[in-house]
Amino acid sequence: MEKETDLADVAEALSAEPVPPRPDLRQRVLDLLDAPALPLDLESYAWEEPLPGVRFSTLFESPDGTMRKVLVWAKPGARYPHHRHLGDEDILVLAGRLRDQRGSYGPGDICRSETGTDHSEEVEGQDDCICYVVYRGSHEMLEPFPGESV
Repeated sequence: MEKETDLADVAEALSAEPVPPRPDLRQRVLDLLDAPALPLDLESYAWEEPLPGVRFSTLFESPDGTMRKVLVWAKPGARYPHHRHLGDEDILVLAGRLRDQRGSYGPGDICRSETGTDHSEEVEGQDDCICYVVYRGSHEMLEPFPGESV
């Protein structure tokens, strides 16, 4: 008799109306779909190098400056200093490996930092790390860039 109940529960779940995703989740997924396709011609982008071994290329910035989509190219061992997020951030790893205090992320992985969280990032392994990052807001530096003070 118990198996019939289990099957009835499954049948009921399968016939339920789909629940649409929250609007913010839908937009986050759509924003990540803007990531450039591989393979990348890294030389075709305009790069800024805010610290040794870490380059940024801004692909999009909203008119009010509250959202940016950035390609990040970092060398093995490169580290972005400890910072706190004043808005949400989604990092999609395209190549190489990235780690923070919460884990290690490889190609296809998403490292999500919500408003108020803090961390630092470092490139793992011997390969360059290429990431597509969507910033929704800014961040506050908790540790200086090399050669600077907070």
